[in-house]
Amino acid sequence: MPININGYAVSTVASELKFGASNTRIAPASYGIRDPTLPSMWGACTDGSATYKVYPYPVNSVNINIGSCWSTSTFRFTAPATGIYYVSFAGIVGDGTAVQTAGYYSIIINGVNYYFSYKDTISVWELQHVAVMINLTAGDWLSWAMNLAPGNASSYTGGAYRSNHNMCTIWLVG
Repeated sequence: MPININGYAVSTVASELKFGASNTRIAPASYGIRDPTLPSMWGACTDGSATYKVYPYPVNSVNINIGSCWSTSTFRFTAPATGIYYVSFAGIVGDGTAVQTAGYYSIIINGVNYYFSYKDTISVWELQHVAVMINLTAGDWLSWAMNLAPGNASSYTGGAYRSNHNMCTIWLVG
């Protein structure tokens, strides 16, 4: 029988505490308390397109999508709760040539360029990594832009390789 604490039903589910009807659970762990239902996603763009400049960056292959916050049709993460989110992009970038190319890699929040990184290279391909912690309010949405508005853009053709050579992650950390 659940215990009612200020209107929240607290019960045990397979050695975890369950709060209300939301399926939010916490479990004891060797390092403290583990919350197995924190909103998060991990995925990659695997469409194989040679179009390197793109918005939104089409993360279509999602291995983890706790809370179904990532949409593979709009390529957006919608924050289900207000908090601090860790956001990262890592991938091979360039334009497939060995001439000078450059690109801006932008994090877009609610359609506005929030943060960007820049990579200038003469290599065929190089690694680009961007990682930040961002305050989001419930309902805010986030996506990535690769060298195209609403992110920063340049006249160079550089961008992110779109054949599973990238990793995109977002998760609620606090």
